[in-house]
Amino acid sequence: MDFFTTTRYALIMVSFPPLPYKTKISLLTLIPLIIAITAIALFTIKQTEQLANTQAIAFEAELLASKKAELKNYLGLAYSAVKSAYDNTSIDTTYAKQKAYNILKNMEFGKDGYFFVYDYNGISIVHPRKPQLEGNNLFNFQDDNGKYLIRELIHQAKKGGGYTAYLWDKPSGGKSIEKLGYSIGLDKWQWMIGTGLYIDDIKAGVDNIKSKAKNTASNTLLLTSVIAIAATLLTALIGFLINLSESRLANQKMRDLTHKTVNFQEDERKRVSRELHDGINQLLVSVSYKLDSAKQKLFKQSRTKQQDISHVIDDASDILSETMQEVRRISRDLRPTLLDDLGLNAAINSLTNDFSERTQIEVNIYNNCQNERLPQGIETAFYRIIQEAMRNIEKHALSAKLVILKIEKKSKSVSLTISNNGLGFEKSTLESTNPDRGLGLRNMQDRAELLEGNMHVNSSLEKGTTVIVRIPL
Repeated sequence: MDFFTTTRYALIMVSFPPLPYKTKISLLTLIPLIIAITAIALFTIKQTEQLANTQAIAFEAELLASKKAELKNYLGLAYSAVKSAYDNTSIDTTYAKQKAYNILKNMEFGKDGYFFVYDYNGISIVHPRKPQLEGNNLFNFQDDNGKYLIRELIHQAKKGGGYTAYLWDKPSGGKSIEKLGYSIGLDKWQWMIGTGLYIDDIKAGVDNIKSKAKNTASNTLLLTSVIAIAATLLTALIGFLINLSESRLANQKMRDLTHKTVNFQEDERKRVSRELHDGINQLLVSVSYKLDSAKQKLFKQSRTKQQDISHVIDDASDILSETMQEVRRISRDLRPTLLDDLGLNAAINSLTNDFSERTQIEVNIYNNCQNERLPQGIETAFYRIIQEAMRNIEKHALSAKLVILKIEKKSKSVSLTISNNGLGFEKSTLESTNPDRGLGLRNMQDRAELLEGNMHVNSSLEKGTTVIVRIPL
């Protein structure tokens, strides 16, 4: 077995100790932070490059448009200069053309600006910079890119005027560079008058913008690296300080939550036990008495009194029917099947219908998510909160005539609002430290907090009570 194979097996057999819990927490904090900062840096660099490209394109388009407008103005001046000779029909055409030739030959603008003239057959008539071309037919002349330059200029002139991009020698530079030309036609003379502007400064400007963007991206990367290192060190320090006390705080919160959960479960069990004892048990005892009474009368009385016995049995049947309804109600209160099968909206409708029939209080429901299911935990919590609120309204909201129930789903949360116009209570009753605060309100708030939500209660003796619950999605 060679050395590398032996080393590999040795590394495989090594048992690395598990990382401490605090180290895992620190890594879970630092790694996402570093990834986020890196992602932000890369995104910023990408955005900078895109912005530079956008600015370069806009700069190029704007400068090109400016060049085109400038060309058009220059050629307008040239046309105005020869217009009197061109439009004058009282003089000889040859003389008019010579006059126009002299004018255009001597017209210049800027450092490299001049005007040239070709007839529609491609013969050069005026060229101030290259007079040796005058008289030559350049109809088939091609620039360095292979474009038939004179043909295109004549074509644009015949159309009523247009632009042509081509390569041409720059007098001050001595090499072929990009140039933008504009040409118009003097149809009566079969002339094409044109001029052009070199556009190498546009490319230089675009390259300058991209160079600055590249430097900005480099500086951004450097700055982001410094920020990432500083943030990592700061986060590590804060994490170390927090870990000194976080363990005890977490344990205390866990104990409080467990205690609250156990108390909530015990209170729910007590309520169920009380309902069973005070409701069903008494009804069953009453049924037992009625049936015993019926048996005694059946054996002791003559047949002439069987009608009375029949009434007693009817009473017992009514009580049994009431008992079955009570059993169904308690079963529904513990866990309504509609909530599981058809969702929150159906369960609320059933609950509020029973409430209205029992109390004669009108209930208006507004639900913007009645056609979709909420998470099961939120549906259960909302149903229990509504159930508890209806029970409180029935017991305490004296003179209430209307209950408004609203469920509103937004992009990041869902809210439940329950309000009534009955008799409210003093604000001090809502304080969590008040011993008179009802168990129902505590249960409602606990259910909201278990889902990381919150509950607010507004109440007054004159305006009734409103309960607002918000739970994040």
